[in-house]
Amino acid sequence: MFKKFLLFTFIFLLFAELNSLRANQQIYESKCGKCHSLRNPNNYTKKDWKYNVERMAKRAGLTEEEIKSIIALNTK
Repeated sequence: MFKKFLLFTFIFLLFAELNSLRANQQIYESKCGKCHSLRNPNNYTKKDWKYNVERMAKRAGLTEEEIKSIIALNTK
């Protein structure tokens, strides 16, 4: 019974994480893709990706939540 609970919990958390990444990707595509081609977040270090997102945030009209969600796309 406990093993089933753990499996269910793991699947639920995995599904939630995938939905979150999908939502983050949609924000990235809709906001950043308006003006230029999209970059692969994992082609940058976490530090460089964060810097680039924060540098472009005002131009793209990003909210604090959107900034965080786009930064989270770098999974390295």
